[in-house]
Amino acid sequence: MERIGYIPAWLYQRYRPFCDRLIPASGLAVLFILADRATGAFPQDWRMFIAGGVLAAGLTAPLAGYALFILALSFPLYSISIYIAALALALLITSLFFLTRYLAAVVLVLAIPLLLPYRLAPLVLFLAGLWWAEWGGALVGLGSSLRLKIFAGMCGATADLTQLGGRSLSASWLVARFLAANSLQTLIWLAEPLASDSQTLLLHVLQVVGWGLAGYGVGLVRQRISSSPRPIVGLLASIGVGLFGLVVGNVGIPLALGLLETTAIPWPFLAECGCSGIVAMVMYGVYRYLSRPAVAHPGTRVEICSPPVHLAPKPAPQTWVRPVSHDEEQTDIIMIDLD
Repeated sequence: MERIGYIPAWLYQRYRPFCDRLIPASGLAVLFILADRATGAFPQDWRMFIAGGVLAAGLTAPLAGYALFILALSFPLYSISIYIAALALALLITSLFFLTRYLAAVVLVLAIPLLLPYRLAPLVLFLAGLWWAEWGGALVGLGSSLRLKIFAGMCGATADLTQLGGRSLSASWLVARFLAANSLQTLIWLAEPLASDSQTLLLHVLQVVGWGLAGYGVGLVRQRISSSPRPIVGLLASIGVGLFGLVVGNVGIPLALGLLETTAIPWPFLAECGCSGIVAMVMYGVYRYLSRPAVAHPGTRVEICSPPVHLAPKPAPQTWVRPVSHDEEQTDIIMIDLD
């Protein structure tokens, strides 16, 4: 049974480049399938063929897979609106130059609406802080919250992050609304859910900043106590700091400023944050288990070798030398002189 427990860690470490590329590549393929299914831009056979190409390219070279994903997504976005396509592609292409080393983080930001029905949207910022330290957590927290607000507003739902848990955002309303919109209408409809009045704008700004600070806090604490002899305590402290940032940014400060009524405290959102923190700890624990020091093949025998011992050099064996008398030394000198 002990050898069986080594198999997942051994497989992951043996094929680590492939495993690290599999999740982002699969995420890009699934995102393309969902976007194309909502718009109906490609037939079913072409949709699966292009998704397979994105997956294969992402497994071979992540940068090529992401570039192919942008290229494949351009036609479904164009079928909605040329203005939507221009804005979305501009953001995706910009991230192509700056975030190529963190493709998994980009996929997490893009896929956050898929976590809403399961009430696990805050999971993204927890994982980002644990995996990519403070600035990775801050950027993913800011980007994911803003992405969620804009997409929810485009789908006709509320942009309040504390009210989105458990909802399934449908893109059919988005496609029908923006299909005939001009450039000015597109910009107005994008900004209207976030800035209908000054208090609403301030509430959304506080929520976005709160998500960013929560991700930053998770990464900061994890970096400071990563070498702690008790990793469980450090993990709990990191998640606790993230939960504190979410509560302060989404509930505490809005209550203090009068943006949120005391009778409307979002208890389901607080429970959602707690569940997301627990899931993040479990996932990070599994990752640490798979990344622990290299293990041998389960069927091989490991021999422990003692460190080499440096022995003192053995003295050279002594040889007997015949003593030379004084008369023989004088004879030798006389023979040299005669020569």
